[in-house]
Amino acid sequence: SKSWYNGEKYSVIKVVKVKVEPLSAETFAPFGEVIQTYEEADPKIVKGGLREKEIPVSSSARQMAHFAYHTDAGQAFYPRRHRPSVFMVGPVKETLEAGDIRAFYSDGSLGICVGVGVWHTVPICLEGEEIFQSVRGDQNYLAHSVEIDFDTEQGLTFEPDI
Repeated sequence: SKSWYNGEKYSVIKVVKVKVEPLSAETFAPFGEVIQTYEEADPKIVKGGLREKEIPVSSSARQMAHFAYHTDAGQAFYPRRHRPSVFMVGPVKETLEAGDIRAFYSDGSLGICVGVGVWHTVPICLEGEEIFQSVRGDQNYLAHSVEIDFDTEQGLTFEPDI
């Protein structure tokens, strides 16, 4: 896993509010596909196969600082309990910058399938608890992922403006 961290520590973390857009096939197209069922999830594979996982999240965790992308395959997230959620993503590029981040709102009826190299966070649940069904590449995570931690690296964290 590559990191762009230069060793500095931040004592104050600035919260950046990210404008939230409605999730639709058109608005999300630069980042991947919108899925209406988990069965529609079909991440593009570059190397290896796919692995399924369930990711529990709570509405108490609305700020995200950790973003990653994967080089072995894309990744899909679908809300099993159909809770309203926000998906934060960034474009395919080597280094993600704060101004690149976009946020998309789903009423709980839609999920996403991000493309290979698309920066993303764990989805944000807006009400109660959610379990996201996820599928992504089955290759070694550290060898096939690039990560950035905005809190430790730039003193920033991101929250949907909702």
